[in-house]
Amino acid sequence: MDLNELIGRFLLLFFSILLLYFFSNRKDNETINPLMVIVGLCTFSLCYLFTKIEIGVGIGFGLFAIFSILRFRTQSFTVNAIIFLFATITLSILDIMYPFEKIEILLFFQIIIIGFYIAASMIVNKKASKYLNTVDIKIPLISDFSLENGNIRKAIQEKINLEDFDFKIVLVNTVSNEIDLLVFY
Repeated sequence: MDLNELIGRFLLLFFSILLLYFFSNRKDNETINPLMVIVGLCTFSLCYLFTKIEIGVGIGFGLFAIFSILRFRTQSFTVNAIIFLFATITLSILDIMYPFEKIEILLFFQIIIIGFYIAASMIVNKKASKYLNTVDIKIPLISDFSLENGNIRKAIQEKINLEDFDFKIVLVNTVSNEIDLLVFY
């Protein structure tokens, strides 16, 4: 594989991942960390390395163990983030490992994966994000307070002067008698 072919494969992967990233961050209350893009680029680099050197089964088991430890030692990921990671890893492995003589089949797989990802993203999200800003708010949890939508909206409007907003309950803390909210406006 010469340098031009490697650069072409890398650019194909890079723009594919950027497209997936753009369509992944269209939800109001859920975004994917931009550093997750690096997972696909690292997988691409590792697969390139593995095509150049002879590896044993031990390295495969070692990589599996590392990914398993990472899964259990880090924060849990959203479904959106897991699908994004799986898609970027798949694209990176396809881009580096697929024979260049069959580039049209590689492009077909790329287009199919990206197309399904974009279509599913648009179906799930239905629209681009309406609210661009967020703020964390704590409201007191008094004895006669109920967690109905109207009561929480009224409490939020008493704290901040907003008419058009949405919210998500993050935590109901009965020890400190507070409700932690994430308000989208």
